[in-house]
Amino acid sequence: MKFKENLRYLRHSNNMSQEDLAKKFGYKSFTTVQKWEDGTAFPKIENLNKIAQIFNVELDHLLNVDLRTNKVKVPVLGEVKAGYDMYINEEILGYEYLNNNEYTPGEYFYLKVKGDSMINDRICEGDIVYVRKQDYLENNDLGVFVIDNDEVTIKRIEYRDDGVVLKASNKKYSDRYFDNDNIKILGKVLHNKVLF
Repeated sequence: MKFKENLRYLRHSNNMSQEDLAKKFGYKSFTTVQKWEDGTAFPKIENLNKIAQIFNVELDHLLNVDLRTNKVKVPVLGEVKAGYDMYINEEILGYEYLNNNEYTPGEYFYLKVKGDSMINDRICEGDIVYVRKQDYLENNDLGVFVIDNDEVTIKRIEYRDDGVVLKASNKKYSDRYFDNDNIKILGKVLHNKVLF
């Protein structure tokens, strides 16, 4: 959470003292604002909303985006196979940074790709895919799936009456059918980056 750094940055960039900001909340002293900025106290939700309004920023950005650098820090998690038989590994391998204008509220992460089953979607081994965490997809969306609670893969989804088919974009891999009980959608793939 970036709140205390963002509050200090927004206050300074608007030439506002801690006392000035405290007055906007009807406080007689600046100590509450000081505690917000040093991290020893955290505002109630109604005060967070008011801070966002005062400085004209989205509440989600106030809490999650480093407004000082105009960048959002997104974790790169483990690996996901563009194929099958790759097991969940939630280790953080590092971070990638997005510009504020690329970020919308929600939970996002990158996954490192292994395998070649999605090469015709230009997703290759060593790339990282940017994923919005969600539990639904439209037909033919590119998603990240957990199979039988431990196998994770990237595929396109096709819904059937009694289950789903996961489709590779590399013709050497066959489509695979799964019952709804055996598959979980982790999120939607929004883009990928090639790492050199």
